[in-house]
Amino acid sequence: MSPSLRVLCSIRRQKFFGHIRATDVLPEHHLVRIAKAKQQYSPLMRIAALRNLIAAAPLDVTKGRCYLERRRLVRSHYGI
Repeated sequence: MSPSLRVLCSIRRQKFFGHIRATDVLPEHHLVRIAKAKQQYSPLMRIAALRNLIAAAPLDVTKGRCYLERRRLVRSHYGI
């Protein structure tokens, strides 16, 4: 992100996008573990892991639905 765009984002939003980039390289089983671990990870980290899980979920799980429905389907599929 360029410095001029970084000014427009809040610190919390910058941290969130950093967590998304950090969890993007992790395999599926690590993302599920992070999303389930309420005591070990911050809420932003858990949400970033869930977001990457939703993006990486196969079509037979998400069924081509909109984001909110995909999130519900992925959470029920992985038991989060």
